[in-house]
Amino acid sequence: MISYQLKLVVAENKFDEFIDSLRFLSTGICKETGCLGFDLYKDLQSKNAYRFIGEWKTRQDMENHFNRENYSVLIGGAKVLGQDFEMSIGETLEKGSYEFAQEKIALHSRDGKKQDHNLKSSRNIEPSSTRKGPV
Repeated sequence: MISYQLKLVVAENKFDEFIDSLRFLSTGICKETGCLGFDLYKDLQSKNAYRFIGEWKTRQDMENHFNRENYSVLIGGAKVLGQDFEMSIGETLEKGSYEFAQEKIALHSRDGKKQDHNLKSSRNIEPSSTRKGPV
């Protein structure tokens, strides 16, 4: 699975337009081939900051999404409605349930030493590229 995250700080006077645009776009994006999810999260520490996470079955599915009108409209909207914009792309290396998480914690806590040097990230995402600013 591969995903991208868009972090956007929305101009205060553009919030309603931002939400209306997202309702329209998210329906279309979720219907695209290979889309596993497209979610919006509010940043609790920054008043007007939001994070979109788009998850895709394959890198090719995500690349196809980048060439579709929904993505162009999303990025265009981010330029118009946002004050700050950042994009990152990552690939899930491993995935599991609660037991998986406990196993990974145990690998790091034995004798206070790191046991598994192949563990890339506590969030299981290895960033592969980052785009900043207006696209």
